[in-house]
Amino acid sequence: MFCILGTLTCSSCAWFCKKSKCPPTDQSTLMVNDSLALLDKIERLDTAHLPEFIIRVNVHYIDSRNGMFYRGKKEDEKPVNGNVWAHRLINHANSILENLEESGTSKNSFVGNSRIRLKIYSDPSNPLDSNGGIWYWPSRRMNKSMYNEDVLNIVIEDYGQPKDFKLNGYACGMNFCNEIVLQDAYDNAANGGRFGWWSFASLLCHELGHVMGLCHSFYCGNECKDVDIDIAKECKINPCFSDCGGPNVGFCDNWKSGSKNMMGYNPNQSSLSPCQWKIVFRNLCFTQARFVVRRKENRSPKISIGCMSP
Repeated sequence: MFCILGTLTCSSCAWFCKKSKCPPTDQSTLMVNDSLALLDKIERLDTAHLPEFIIRVNVHYIDSRNGMFYRGKKEDEKPVNGNVWAHRLINHANSILENLEESGTSKNSFVGNSRIRLKIYSDPSNPLDSNGGIWYWPSRRMNKSMYNEDVLNIVIEDYGQPKDFKLNGYACGMNFCNEIVLQDAYDNAANGGRFGWWSFASLLCHELGHVMGLCHSFYCGNECKDVDIDIAKECKINPCFSDCGGPNVGFCDNWKSGSKNMMGYNPNQSSLSPCQWKIVFRNLCFTQARFVVRRKENRSPKISIGCMSP
C-alpha cells in the first residue's frame, strides 16, 4: 500500500509507513520508484518539481595563424580579451537556456526556462588555474583538460583565413562526451566580423544539444518528427537530410527556413520543442557524466506520492 499523506513531510511519511506496517522496501525498489516518478514529471512537463542541472565547463583558447585572445582584466573592454569574451559567451548561452522561445516551424514549442545552465568551473586550490577555468594554449597539440572528465571543454580555435568571418563548430559526439569546438571566434572579434559572442553562444547551445543526445531538427530520422517538429519546414528546400549530426552542405536551406529551433542551422537557435526538451531532460537525469551537476528540486511541504521523495 502507499501512504497518501497530503500534508506530511517525507520523514513523517516514513514514520507513518512504519506504524502502518507498510511492506518492506529495499533501496533498489525505492530507486526504481523514484526514477518512474521522475520520468512521469518529465512527461507531464511538471518543471516546478524537477531538478535544475548545471553543466560545468572550461574554456580553452588555441593560438593560430590568425592570432589569439589574450588574458585580460574584467574592466578591459577590448573585443579580444579572452577572459571577458568567455564570460559573455557563457552568460548569453544561459540567457538562451533560461528563455526558450517559440519557433514558427514547430507544431509546439517548450517556452521558458529549460532548467539547464552552464557554469565555468574552477578549483581555487589549483595553482595552475590562474584564470578561473579559462585556459590559453600555444597549439591544439598542447591543449589539456586540467579537470579531466569533471568538465565539458569548450575549445575556441581559428581555422579560416583572416577576415573570412565564419561561424563554425562541432561536438565530439553524443551521449555526453566532453568537448565542443567553436571555430573562428577570434577572427570575428579581432577584425570586426558580424558574429560576436552572442552568435557563438547560440552555436554553443546547438552543440550542447548534440552532446545531450539531440539530432538536427532537419534529420530524416528525428525522434520528434511525428510529434512536434516539421522536418520538411526545418530543411526548407528538401524533405529532410539523412545525417543526424553532420553538415548538410547546401542540401537544406536552414538559414532561410524561419526556424528558431536550437538544433537547426539558423540565426536564432533559441527554441526546443517539448519532445526535444523531454529527450534532453531524461538524458540529463540518468547520465553518469561527471560534468553534469544536479540541483535538487524545490521541495514542497505537501507530498502526494506516498513513501517516495518528491
